[in-house]
Amino acid sequence: MAKRYIIIDGYNYLYAAGMMPRHITPQGLEMARKRLFRFLEGRLSAQERSRTTIVFDVRRNRDLVPGEERAAGMTIYNAVEHDEADSLIEELISRHSAPKQLLVISGDHRLHRAARAKKARAIDSEDFHDQLSNRSRQRGHRNEKPPAPADAAAQVNHSDTEHPEVSNIIPDELAYWEARIRELDDE
Repeated sequence: MAKRYIIIDGYNYLYAAGMMPRHITPQGLEMARKRLFRFLEGRLSAQERSRTTIVFDVRRNRDLVPGEERAAGMTIYNAVEHDEADSLIEELISRHSAPKQLLVISGDHRLHRAARAKKARAIDSEDFHDQLSNRSRQRGHRNEKPPAPADAAAQVNHSDTEHPEVSNIIPDELAYWEARIRELDDE
């Protein structure tokens, strides 16, 4: 099977996914970007992330923003040398070595046309987000059931602690629920 490469129109995706803050501030944008990285990290395999590129517009302080970064195994381009992210995405599409294996994620139909011109696929950000939302978390194994106690000897006895209500929780079960709570906090 051919490898799929993904290019995501960053802010377009954030808007479509409802991840953008109501009041846009530099800190809010940074938090939204990190939320996107965590979301993708949880739903794309390590191999998929290694072939994923996210492109963001840069409107201010271009000289302070790096042109390229890495996050969760993905390549992040900040369009510091372009008027907008769309121009950089078009450039990436046109010079991609295997455009038929390329999937462009954007609600911008200008980018859809650029992708089709090179025989690449394009999908709206909202549709891609829906597909990923329906995918179980790769790392979190959301459909996994908590471990059942193996036997009484495997259980931790906290009867002398200040929380007797947790006296029969085994370490694996505790770790499972802690991981699930962290996932919810990340979303």
